[in-house]
Amino acid sequence: MNRILLYIAVFMLISMGSNAQIKLVGAANNFETGKIDIVKWQALDPESLIVHSSILDGYYFATSAFDSYNSNYYITGISGDSAGLYSFNTITNQENLVGGSMYTNISEFDMSTGKMYNLKMETEEYISIYEFDITTNQDSLIGVIYEPGANGIIVDAIGFDANNGILYYVGFTNDPALCLYAVPVRDDQFSFTKTILNPTAAPFNIITSVNFDNVNEIIFARNATYDSTFTYTGSSIVEIDKTTGDIITRGELVEFPYFVGGSSSFDQNTGSFLLVGIDTSNMAKMIVFDTYDNTYISGFVPGNVSEIVCDNTSFVQLNYIATGVKTENAINFSLSPNPVSEKLTINHAFSGKVTVQLISASGNLVLVQDFIESSKIELNLAAFAPGIYLVNLISSGKTVSEKIMVK
Repeated sequence: MNRILLYIAVFMLISMGSNAQIKLVGAANNFETGKIDIVKWQALDPESLIVHSSILDGYYFATSAFDSYNSNYYITGISGDSAGLYSFNTITNQENLVGGSMYTNISEFDMSTGKMYNLKMETEEYISIYEFDITTNQDSLIGVIYEPGANGIIVDAIGFDANNGILYYVGFTNDPALCLYAVPVRDDQFSFTKTILNPTAAPFNIITSVNFDNVNEIIFARNATYDSTFTYTGSSIVEIDKTTGDIITRGELVEFPYFVGGSSSFDQNTGSFLLVGIDTSNMAKMIVFDTYDNTYISGFVPGNVSEIVCDNTSFVQLNYIATGVKTENAINFSLSPNPVSEKLTINHAFSGKVTVQLISASGNLVLVQDFIESSKIELNLAAFAPGIYLVNLISSGKTVSEKIMVK
């Protein structure tokens, strides 16, 4: 599976070439309206900025997460007297607020299933791990980690290995020391491993902005270092060795003394680690760190934006949905002919409204159309450029997909 994912990702990069897009989503305070805007843009490109007004008056810090399986941006939001789980779909631009439903600021999605996992410390020294069902807004307890002396959970220190179903979290132990927890959440029986992290030259470290590279299966993070007087000495992008606990410095961020919380993300297509830094001129800039050559560039970031996530929908569509990793929502359907030059016929077993999406190899939505009570759908694709496309059928919260070749 790992080799297949790598080959697909390389193919995508070759296909997209210099036009590879890093799609980002965030929440921004609109001081004119007093509301929160949802903004979408491509990294470092001010011309790509799209602003959507939302119903939100505010949101809770570091509660954003992105479900690339369903293209939904989530945040715990506030609207009037209601507070709950806010969602924004980056394809349809539809928003929703489910009152009373919230998740913690230590949460992450499994890209291959669309399931979310949360960490909560409901009692000191006990870290509870939940699987959160977005559709029913219910938590299901998976297991509890007992860590004597722990009285809190580090924010933005969680990543997810979607290939193997492993939740990674960096936290403090009672030693005291930083450690890497690894929880295989798909197993029937709860278990976890704990690996003490080996510090770098500085005597004290704080690891945040944890992200998982699902192509190369590497954990990346930001390492903030402090000297023996607890004076901040700098930050770097690091790799965490899952087996040994070694912290491997990939690059120093010397021009950025401060960083915006809740702003880190990872683009799976390009291997880019992204976060927002405040430079020595007190200017906020988006940092795009290339984990393949350990260099970075910085530049435009929309004003007043935080809770930034990376929209990895195209990666998930091509690597997980089209390859059938998720099976529990499978619905019988067929596409013919394939390859197709003009008319594509879709037969399916959905009932009610069905939305058909056509997504190009570069991850762009090129067609979306709704059908009512029709088990046979016909699309004319004669006007589309030759190439590989992904066909999505969406109905009642379920998605099925298959690749086609337009010739």
